[in-house]
Amino acid sequence: MPDSKMLKQIDWFTIAVVFALVAIGLISIASIMASPFDGNESSISDYAAKLNFNYVQKQAVNFLVGLAAFLVIIVFDYSFFKVLIKYAYLGNVALLLILFTVEKTRGIAGWFAFEAIDRALQPGELCKICIIIFLSKIVSANMDQEQGRLRSFKSIVYAVLVCGLPTVLVLAQPDFGTAFVYICIMVLIFFIARVSWGYIIAAAGALAAGLPAAYFFLMSDEQKFRIDVFLDPSLDLANAGYNVLQSKIAIGSGRLYGKGYFSSGTLAQLRFVPERHTDFIFAGIVEGIGFIGGTLIIVLYFMLIFRWLWIAYKAKDNFGTCLIAGAVGMLLAHVFENVGMTMGLMPVTGIPLPFLSYGGSNLLTNMIAVGIVVNVGMRRPVKVKKT
Repeated sequence: MPDSKMLKQIDWFTIAVVFALVAIGLISIASIMASPFDGNESSISDYAAKLNFNYVQKQAVNFLVGLAAFLVIIVFDYSFFKVLIKYAYLGNVALLLILFTVEKTRGIAGWFAFEAIDRALQPGELCKICIIIFLSKIVSANMDQEQGRLRSFKSIVYAVLVCGLPTVLVLAQPDFGTAFVYICIMVLIFFIARVSWGYIIAAAGALAAGLPAAYFFLMSDEQKFRIDVFLDPSLDLANAGYNVLQSKIAIGSGRLYGKGYFSSGTLAQLRFVPERHTDFIFAGIVEGIGFIGGTLIIVLYFMLIFRWLWIAYKAKDNFGTCLIAGAVGMLLAHVFENVGMTMGLMPVTGIPLPFLSYGGSNLLTNMIAVGIVVNVGMRRPVKVKKT
């Protein structure tokens, strides 16, 4: 249980930024999912009549669930996670396997749908936390033995296998976005652990040789086509190419200052932007608040990332440092892929924007990650003032 000294070290900066992002997300969802405004609204009741609070209420509940998980996470010393992680990891892998027996949603075997409560659970999201903790346990154990560096080939192989199993399972769903996040988590933990450059060069070489081989010999025609569409969206203007095209038009229409929230004539409200409250929410947000607003949101994310890296540097042990490195890798991968996807700079993979996109499993996963970061920060060494 945390004592008074630990409570004084709670990172309120992280909490403030996260709450700000969630608030922006709720306001954005309310505006984007509203019935199109026509400019004739003159009273609060006129605006309220066109708002769709269904998704806002659900996302608010999602946040409260995530907040409860956050509070539970910070209560226990993070070293306790080492004891439970094997069981949590095996349970999550089992859920990923069971997914292949249920009906696909939007062509992906990624969710357990609970129609009675209008909710769904995505094990692939929660598995990100399992990977962060399990890899941190493996890597930090070797760092403790090798003067703060990851040197053991056995530990590296073990970590790659731990990350590789769920990666293969989500690729089979197929969910390329989640697999990308898993790999980014592992890469950043390895980087923080100062793995030998020989391994990095070997991995880069294998990746450079493996990608063309995978394209020509392993990928299905559908998977190849998705890559082709990323390179040339005009090949599929009715589906994936259309999504990116409309997203780019919405972002461009926001110009410098945006059209404003709850205003008339937005492409997001008129349903031109696909998945406007989930995967492509960034397009709807920038349409509303413009280039300046979109830039400020990206700045908030990077402030969060740099703050987490500072906490990782101050952590009391290698395990805490690796935990935060994994959380940073997850956040960075989501922001980089989602924002790049909406602007046509990355392939469309269906990956949400943390704290902003609508979705229960993703928000829960992100709040657990925030809890882990705050937990590590609370238990960092306390500076003793000289008298």
